[in-house]
Formats: sequence, C-alpha cells, structure tokens
Amino acid sequence: MPRPQLRLNASSPSIIVPVTARDRDGLDAQIAALHEAAAQFRDSDGTGGRLFDLVEWRVDLYEPFLRRVATEPGAAAAGPDSAVAGLIHLADLLPDVPVLATFRPRAEGGDATLSDDAYVDLIEALAASGRAAAVDVEFRHPRAARAIEAAHAHGTSVVASNHDFDATPAADEIVERLAEMEDMGAEVAKIAVMPRTAADVVTLIEATERRSRAAGIPLVTMAMGALGAVTRVAGAVFGSAATFATVGHTSAPGQLPAADVRGAMRLLDPAGGPSGPAGGPSQP
Repeated sequence: MPRPQLRLNASSPSIIVPVTARDRDGLDAQIAALHEAAAQFRDSDGTGGRLFDLVEWRVDLYEPFLRRVATEPGAAAAGPDSAVAGLIHLADLLPDVPVLATFRPRAEGGDATLSDDAYVDLIEALAASGRAAAVDVEFRHPRAARAIEAAHAHGTSVVASNHDFDATPAADEIVERLAEMEDMGAEVAKIAVMPRTAADVVTLIEATERRSRAAGIPLVTMAMGALGAVTRVAGAVFGSAATFATVGHTSAPGQLPAADVRGAMRLLDPAGGPSGPAGGPSQP
C-alpha cells in the first residue's frame, strides 16, 4: 500500500503532531491516543474535518535505537535497524497519515547525539524504508548535503530545518537560511526561533512573508514559547504552510493543543479549516 505523501501549502495549512514515545509500548499508547482524539474531534466537529494532518516521529527519543547506538560497538555503522522497525510499526498504526521522521541532535534541541556518518546512515535507512513521507535534515549538519542526497535516492522528501533556542536572528538572516535550504534541494524549509520581545515575533513574521513571495518550496516557520504562540495559529497568513500542535505530548516550547489550533485556523481563514487529502494540497 503506497504511503501518503508530504503535501504542504500555506493556502490550507497543515497541523503536525509530534510522537515522542520512548519505546514500542509508548508508541502504541500515543497512537491509540491520537486515534481517540481524532475520533472525538470528528464527532464533536460536525464538518468531517481532521484534527491533524501529519505526525512527526522523534527518533532521537526512541530508546531501543539509542540503546543500540550506545551499547553496541559499531552498531550505528551497521545500520539503524531498531529505528526502522519503530518507523514501520508507527506507519502501520497510522496507514493514512504522512509521517515525518526526525532525529533531532542535542545541539538543535534534541535528546541524543550521533556521529556524522551515523546520522547520514540513519537518514538513508529511514528514507529507504518507504514508510516516511519525509525525513528531517538539519540545515547546518556537516553532512546535510549527503543526507539530502541519500533521502532523494530513495524518493523521499526532505524537510530542511534550523532551530535557534536562544534568540531570533535578524530578518535578513532568517530569509537567507530559508533560501539556502531550498538551494540545498529540500522540499520544505523550516525554521524555529526563540523570541525575547514582541519585536522578535514581528521579525519572524516579516521574514516569513518576505521569503514566501520568492520561495519555490513550502515554508514552515514559528516563534517558540508563549510569546510566539501567535505564529503557531496564524503563520499561514504570512506564508507558513504548517504548524506543530499537540495531542497530549509536546516536542518544543509553546506548542498548543491541536483542537484549539484547528479552531483558530478556521477563525482566521475558514477556507483553511479542515484540510483536503492527507497532508493538504499539493506543494508548489
């Protein structure tokens, strides 16, 4: 059965829900909770709309893979079999939902580290599984170009990402990073920043709007924390094609409940409420 593809467009923004389970039992529990929440939303909503459009699986939190890398000499070089097995299990539990597979290094706010070569091996293995609609590749990773090439060799889309947990870069810098991600060959460019003032939130919004007018790929941008919450519900107005929201578990500061985000999206743009086929309309 073909996997649903990654399709993002700011005209009908998508909601991405993180899956942060530590083990197989946790995966089962979190996916069961997603199914229950989605069914409750459909029953109460009355429009047939979906609660969420994609899930992001955080591989850096998945202990079966992390234990193998930590305890078996050469395990990462031999192939991240346990991560692939986890991805296959998750995808089987969510057959109609696109999965974004992400290993977030500790330097970018994640929970683990890998050698540069092991990182590329992981990206390639996840892409080769055929179960990920897309893989996340850290924009500034030393092997980013190789990781993108490896994903594309298996026909898997790439979300290039960058995170600044300390501050908000200048608008010109944000625009430049998003443009570089596109130049690297990514299908989606993502950046998350930490605002310290309301002006920082405006900077992120300004940069998103500027880049969206020139970009040939979808953008996903957000300001983290409570101060940046407006960007998580209104980002599409300025050109962001997706946002991250929660069904019980968070993966970054400031994520809001998915049902509330869906409601806010409808208030801001009724046409952007319930999205179309899984993952939203086709990307440009």
